Amino acid sequence: MTDDAEKGSFRELFEGTRGLYSALIIGSLALHATQILVIAIIMPTIVADVGGAVFYTWAAMLYTIGSIVGASSTGAVWARLGPRNGYTLAAVTFALGTIACALAPSMIALVAARGVQGWAGGLVSGGATALITSLYDARLRTRILALSQATFTCCHLSGPIVGGLFAAIHWWRGSFWLMVPLMLAFAAIARFKIPEALDTDPQRGRMQPFPLTRLLTLALGVFCIAATGPVEGAAARAVLIAAAVLLVGIAFRLDRDAGNKLFPAHAVSLTAPIGLALWILSLHAMTQTSVTLFLPLLLQVVHGVSPLFVNFVTITISFGWTVGSFGASGWSGGRERIALWSGPLIAFAALVCLTSVALLPGLAMLTLCAFTMGTGIGIYNVHLVARTMEGAGPGEQRTTAAALTSVRSLGTAFGAAIAGVIAHAAGLTDAADPVSVGRAVSAVYGFCWIPLALAVLFMFRFIRVAVPRVAPLAAPAD
Repeated sequence: MTDDAEKGSFRELFEGTRGLYSALIIGSLALHATQILVIAIIMPTIVADVGGAVFYTWAAMLYTIGSIVGASSTGAVWARLGPRNGYTLAAVTFALGTIACALAPSMIALVAARGVQGWAGGLVSGGATALITSLYDARLRTRILALSQATFTCCHLSGPIVGGLFAAIHWWRGSFWLMVPLMLAFAAIARFKIPEALDTDPQRGRMQPFPLTRLLTLALGVFCIAATGPVEGAAARAVLIAAAVLLVGIAFRLDRDAGNKLFPAHAVSLTAPIGLALWILSLHAMTQTSVTLFLPLLLQVVHGVSPLFVNFVTITISFGWTVGSFGASGWSGGRERIALWSGPLIAFAALVCLTSVALLPGLAMLTLCAFTMGTGIGIYNVHLVARTMEGAGPGEQRTTAAALTSVRSLGTAFGAAIAGVIAHAAGLTDAADPVSVGRAVSAVYGFCWIPLALAVLFMFRFIRVAVPRVAPLAAPAD
């Protein structure tokens, strides 16, 4: 049997009962991603209707904070309620939070509703990853992960389109109402189709107290990261980032000795496979976010690209990620090792080239470099995540799955905050000045070499400790 034949096909994802699970996972991830992306398009319409311009960025910020905390609390919620009730709670709360957004009479009410919606969205996203761990064997995990990435790429297009349509008719509430029936449908599927218990469930024992202190500490740390956006001055932003690092570190430290963990053991280790995997995911999220955040500004101000075309160019990294994921998702054995070590190197080389051509005339090379960077990430990401799921310790499958989601989101948050500090330190005082913007983008992209280079080094260590030369796959499920 060839290496390619050892992996399952995409068709198997939609056969029998597994097809319903696949639709549930992909659909719920699409709803979560759409709610992340749609808010930026409809915010001007919201402010024009209910006011509250001073809280312009808070609707997105509270959703981000909530989603990170929600994903981190997946294990604790499922431990108390089980997978069926835990996922149903997440979907119903997601729908209720969305209804609250649609009915919000003021900006304060909308921001509060977005926090609830974000927590539920994170719980849905973490739950979807946990279901992948539990319901798909090693033959199919890279396939469903590739489809999940394709879902996010599609949402990069559909999210702004949905928001734009409702903004055009001046009915921003409709962008929330549109999603509610779908969320309730997924809640019904979860309630009646997800098993009450899964093979990966930890042994039942004494009910542990809910980890409220750790979740609040984590939430406060993420709030400090998010607060760097509205704050002026590099010094104040640096202080907030330092506070965020301290608070997030305290949350991980408290979790290490807890009986009901939010994160798997050795989550921040640089020697254990799980720690290495989480560091790689957070570092590449930090890099991708920083690059993507400043790409629209670079295109519009330096290259004079129209806002309509900017959206299509900025998704090239995500599109490349999808192409890389689909292309490499069937690789196993020796080719899996090739994917793991070559992907980070491709991404790093593309980032170096992107930095070099960012200010040069013409968009062909810039777009190609962005696409290649995404392709490199996609090539290794599906195998890194699948291998980490497979290597989760006994009773840690849920926390490992949730950590894969929440830690990547933490990397995204830190990346955006640090990029902002670097850009202002590099002289980004006028966002309409090509020289100022070009200098800031060059500084940010140059800084991104550091986290991505560390990801390359950590990946080589991960391969040594986690991927044997002969890597047998689990037997197909009956």
